[in-house]
Amino acid sequence: APMLPVDTLLDRVKAASPGFVPDEMRYRNAGLRGASVQVWGHDARYMTRGKGFAVISPVTGEIANTDYLPGREGTWTGVVATFFALHFATFGGDVVRVCYFLLGIAGAFLFYSGNLLWIESRRRTERRNGGPVKQKTSTRLMSAATVGVCLGAICAISITIVAAKWLNGRVANIDVWHNGVYYAVFLASVLWSFLRGAAAASVELLWLAAIAAAAIPLTSLFSWASPALGMQGSASMAALGVDLVAFSAALCFVWMARSAAHRVEYGPADSVWAASHRQLQEAAR
Repeated sequence: APMLPVDTLLDRVKAASPGFVPDEMRYRNAGLRGASVQVWGHDARYMTRGKGFAVISPVTGEIANTDYLPGREGTWTGVVATFFALHFATFGGDVVRVCYFLLGIAGAFLFYSGNLLWIESRRRTERRNGGPVKQKTSTRLMSAATVGVCLGAICAISITIVAAKWLNGRVANIDVWHNGVYYAVFLASVLWSFLRGAAAASVELLWLAAIAAAAIPLTSLFSWASPALGMQGSASMAALGVDLVAFSAALCFVWMARSAAHRVEYGPADSVWAASHRQLQEAAR
């Protein structure tokens, strides 16, 4: 069956939702009487879970479904879309996204530092009660888990971003590689933390986090310098922002790694954050 021109189909969708901006069209059963096409796009006026779409017949031009078209959803779909928008910050533009980013960083730091402070405050309480302090196995495991999970997630995110740039155009399904690289690094970091102990792993994983974060802008520079390699490089403000944040994070991780190393060697010997040989010396007294 003959199909209507693309411009005609887009005009029909825009007539149904004037603020809708089409991004892509996905045809199904093209050329047949029962053909359909999904017109995907976005509309900044509404809170959505991501891109919305309308289903239209490319043969008749009739709009068949607007359940996922921003501003035209049903009640239940609209409620669900609102919750997704609040969770993923798909509303309000870049200002809201930056605020969400800062809130996310603050929440992650609060979780990490809160666990560390609780573990250390327990040691100080026992010390005031007459010590010496003998760290329980549960405390050591919690310390290792805190370091492995928190720093492992940071390392995994940075490394999967770097991997995406190198693997662009070289693998069939980049999403599968994203997940594989992330969980491989994350689980390896957690295992490393349990094997090495919280004190040693905190220093080592912080250095890994610094190297991984620095690799993001370095990979971007390499992709611009050698475009023949076909790596994913972009000079957009968003990409430059990611590189700048990653570089700043790398400097922070270097400072944290040096501070952690100093604490391991010169901090209280009965702390779970002290080097293992210093803990043994303290226990032998």
